[in-house]
Amino acid sequence: MDLKNTQILLLIIIGVLPFCTHAKRYWPAKTLTKWSLYMNNGVAYIRSDEFASHCSYSRGQINMDGTEFNRAQYSYALSAKARNKKLRYVVDSDQTVCIITGLQEVD
Repeated sequence: MDLKNTQILLLIIIGVLPFCTHAKRYWPAKTLTKWSLYMNNGVAYIRSDEFASHCSYSRGQINMDGTEFNRAQYSYALSAKARNKKLRYVVDSDQTVCIITGLQEVD
């Protein structure tokens, strides 16, 4: 194998490898139908027995770090709770302390 082919092969391996080894954010298949929302020590939690099995304590957290995005997520969850809506959520597949990075109401 010549040097040019070796370099091309190395670039392909480097380009593909990170996609195979990193966790993925995903929408779990199960919708939260019975859930609660609460705050503890500056962190908002959504708790449900329907959470993905890899999430410890059957909950996901919204970090209340002052960013507009996280404040908006908390407001969205608060509104959904007040209207008894079901929720879908986005978490990382490799974390046991599941940080919610997206929410969607479901009718």
